[in-house]
Amino acid sequence: MHYMIREIREEINLLDRYMEMELAKPREAFEKIRQLNGCITTGNGTSYNAAYYLSILLIRRGILTVPVFSSEFASLLNRGDESLRIPVILFSQSGETTDSISAANIARKHGSFIVSVSNVPGSSLLSLSDVQIITPAGQEKSIAATKSHMGQLLSSLSIYYSDQPNLFKAKLTSIRNAVSSILALEDKLKKMAQVIGSKIVFLGSGLLYPTAREGALKLKETCSLITDAYPTREFLHGPKQILDDSWTVFLLSEDESVKQEVSAFCHNVTDLPAMLRDTFHVEINDEILLSIAEVFFLQLLSYYKAISLALDPDKPSKLTKVVRS
Repeated sequence: MHYMIREIREEINLLDRYMEMELAKPREAFEKIRQLNGCITTGNGTSYNAAYYLSILLIRRGILTVPVFSSEFASLLNRGDESLRIPVILFSQSGETTDSISAANIARKHGSFIVSVSNVPGSSLLSLSDVQIITPAGQEKSIAATKSHMGQLLSSLSIYYSDQPNLFKAKLTSIRNAVSSILALEDKLKKMAQVIGSKIVFLGSGLLYPTAREGALKLKETCSLITDAYPTREFLHGPKQILDDSWTVFLLSEDESVKQEVSAFCHNVTDLPAMLRDTFHVEINDEILLSIAEVFFLQLLSYYKAISLALDPDKPSKLTKVVRS
């Protein structure tokens, strides 16, 4: 059995571990950032999608937040005033990626308050941070990040809900129920993966946009497919020109007008919220639950699409687990 599918299925146990998590460190991070009136969230690849996700959550709590690729950090802050002390939240699965370490060192040079979210205790990134949040996902062996990314998203929610622990646990229970519902009908998802095409667009708004980015990234990593992701209505402002029946469109946000618009040019349109409700019996009651359920769904979709193409999803030929170059 591939590591990737094992690690996706381990996310049920990961949710249970978050149910028992103390929120002292997430609360410290949240209160400090709120006190300092804003922050930068940063990461690369999957970790950037988690950083983007947290930036939306924090903005919704009234904290001005900007997501930045760690690889672009130097071009932004190294050219600025070194007295600029913007708090920084860094996401990195390994805590050893060159771009993340570089971003942390630049932030330290500026005297910034640094929060790190990493899956590896004792990593270099954690040693550079004022607050360390370790995702309890355990070692991840597949190159494509799945359970570690779920840990990043749940850690983001722990920051968002750090002053509302009972609400955090209630949300985790809803997410766990959704994940269980999807796993119970895994064979249906496997058949769906076999028939999707080689060019795919993911459209999502709000918290569903970083989910769309992650869905596109997973299929690139595991299957080498042509994929892209856009905020739902932004796709109408030019990019829809690419559409024809060679494309598959996944609508991650419910927007009937956009659904009708893209369906006029492409017959392969999947309304994912409707599918989760009607086919996988997921009880969707808010955007946070939907965003996490869709991440889980798209991880499984990527795995089974790779299997249908006779590819090894654990070892994409051009990728490594940690980027140190």
